[in-house]
Amino acid sequence: MNLFDRIPHGLFAALTGRNNRRAWDLLVRLSDRYFGPDAVPPYADGYLHDQIVKEIERFLLDAGWEHEGDDPVPEVATPLSIQANQLLARLVETGWLTEERVGLRRFVSMRPVVARFFDTIQQFVTEGPQLFGGNVLLVYNQLKSVSQDPRGQAGGFVSAAQLCVRLINSLNATTLRVRDLMKELTQEAETPVFVRRFFSEHISELYVRDFKQLRTENHPLRLRYEIIELVNAVALEGPARAALLQGYAELPGNRPGEEEELLERDVQRFRRLLDVEKFLDRMDRVMDAATQRAVAYLGYRLKASERIEEVIADTVRAIVAADDRGVALEGRLLSPLPVVGDNRLRLPVEPPPVPKRTALRKREMTPHEKAVHFLRKAMIAHRDTAPAAVRRYIAEHLSPGARVTAQDLPVGSVPDAVSYLVLMRLAGISSRNPAAVRRNPLLRSLGFEVSLIAGSRADTQYFNVPNFQVTWRDRDAT
Repeated sequence: MNLFDRIPHGLFAALTGRNNRRAWDLLVRLSDRYFGPDAVPPYADGYLHDQIVKEIERFLLDAGWEHEGDDPVPEVATPLSIQANQLLARLVETGWLTEERVGLRRFVSMRPVVARFFDTIQQFVTEGPQLFGGNVLLVYNQLKSVSQDPRGQAGGFVSAAQLCVRLINSLNATTLRVRDLMKELTQEAETPVFVRRFFSEHISELYVRDFKQLRTENHPLRLRYEIIELVNAVALEGPARAALLQGYAELPGNRPGEEEELLERDVQRFRRLLDVEKFLDRMDRVMDAATQRAVAYLGYRLKASERIEEVIADTVRAIVAADDRGVALEGRLLSPLPVVGDNRLRLPVEPPPVPKRTALRKREMTPHEKAVHFLRKAMIAHRDTAPAAVRRYIAEHLSPGARVTAQDLPVGSVPDAVSYLVLMRLAGISSRNPAAVRRNPLLRSLGFEVSLIAGSRADTQYFNVPNFQVTWRDRDAT
């Protein structure tokens, strides 16, 4: 299933442009005051249009809104009420809100699926470093409940498996985010900003809150092996597995016959906990490297980059003072001549040579190749088993209305032998499955009939085959 099968197609259009941050703040404000879980609308159809417009006007007074687009900013500012109505129309157009007319009044509301999507994004925005141990305890306690009632707690089994995947993915995402954050931090021009962002974003927000306790004996992560044992006891043993599969079948949204596949998918999700050491080791290495890089970069900024102007000014003052006192300068301001000689200049880039193109020539076959080619064509022609070749063979050796057996059919050449074997095969088909001959238009249009003579064999000069007879129908002779 695609994301846009669940949410409106233009949902993200409202969060683009110069005012994307203000648009998100507006959605947060409207959700907190009108469309959140604690908000109770005064009407069954939602909130009045004017009520939402007034709230948007108050937001514009607090936060403001920048002019978007390439057109010049108009000299006369747009009235606040018109801006608020335009923003509301934009939210309705992109799918964040819905507007319905009931009688003479217009009501504004938010679809449940959009509200759920907004809550998920808002949780992602506001949540800080997670407690890894608390989530592991949730999984462990949920599996204990599943072991006592597999059928009734099948939904809890699925939720616990999803939580395991989110835990592992969060460790991996933390590792990747550390790398991206360090790239951003090294671009800060001011050292105080670098220090503040390093301690606020890298230390306080990225690290797992119980990161220091992850490898201790009392941390709940030690329960991961017991979690795997509980999963194996429920998902692999007979009675518990059967009850759990029945619970999977009763879960809403699951199609019949997919219980085994869904259960195996969730078991593999639980087993990802066994790889947590690998992710923790990698996160240790990445965070240590990031810390060392930040400390080295901070030391460089404190010692060199922000004092370079003072060092240059001191050097200039020293040179001027030495010149005033008549003291000759020692050393060179420029490098020695060999360092800046012409032998160190970059060599010119020579263009690659243009390849010589030759015309394509048609290759002529040798006499031997021609002979082999014609011999192969003759061999293919002599092995022709098409209906026309068989009809030619019958016309050469039978008169209209005649009947002949396999013993009397002449075989004087390779094409005759091929046609003879085709007739024998047709006789076998007509004997075992006569309906197949009647259904095949090619076999019906042959102009002759082939039938097998039961209990008899034909012993000719070249073949010993079951005997059959061929009858040329009179209506085809004309």
